[in-house]
Amino acid sequence: MVCVSEPGPARDLEQQETLALAVSAGGAAALVIGWIIHSRFLRILGLGSAVAGSVFYARSKLAERNEKIETAEDDVRSALDGLDPVARAQVLADAAKSQLT
Repeated sequence: MVCVSEPGPARDLEQQETLALAVSAGGAAALVIGWIIHSRFLRILGLGSAVAGSVFYARSKLAERNEKIETAEDDVRSALDGLDPVARAQVLADAAKSQLT
């Protein structure tokens, strides 16, 4: 029996990064070839592809960062939920003080 599962978010982000880098590399190659053969169309296409790939790569990195932040938030919240109210208040007060200095 073959079990097919959907790729997890981390694998999906890796695929998005790979695709973005491929688009950027292809755009850079088209840009260089356009300069070599003096083709304005290839230079414009290459520049556009390189920029688009860079934007996609930045978006995937931001999505990865947001995922890490959400995971850390969940960990902190679960740790705070395990404390009694006085201890929770002390931890939050110390965290607030450390952010101000």
